[in-house]
Amino acid sequence: MTTKKIFVYFIVLFASLVGLQCKSTRNSTAMYKAIYVEQFKLIYFRQILTKSYNNSKAIQEIISSDHSGFTEPILTEDDYKLIDSLSTVDNQRMQIDSTQSIGRVAEGAEGKHTLGFILGKLQSKWLDSIANKRYKNSRVIKRYKD
Repeated sequence: MTTKKIFVYFIVLFASLVGLQCKSTRNSTAMYKAIYVEQFKLIYFRQILTKSYNNSKAIQEIISSDHSGFTEPILTEDDYKLIDSLSTVDNQRMQIDSTQSIGRVAEGAEGKHTLGFILGKLQSKWLDSIANKRYKNSRVIKRYKD
């Protein structure tokens, strides 16, 4: 083989290896982001469920018997504080909505519409947007790669 061919093969091999490394990094970044966002939403779900049902024993039992989520702590303390305040505000919103619905909706439909409200929040882009912004600032990847 000529020196030129060896050089070309080396460049192709090097470019392939660099490409694989970049793809691997992108995949792990996407994986960390997905885990973070899902954990953020799960913690929000647990908090809003607990608050909306006044921390009842039934809800406590359901949450304590559930093993969903990531086993390693991935959210920051600030994330938990933010989720706590978001769930508190949303619970207050539900309480206000339930008192305003008295006499305005069909009989039997008055009161809090907890599950529908929570489902709407979990499906909305609002919670995903907050989780994605928090992920960008959290430096999760640096914590777990070290």
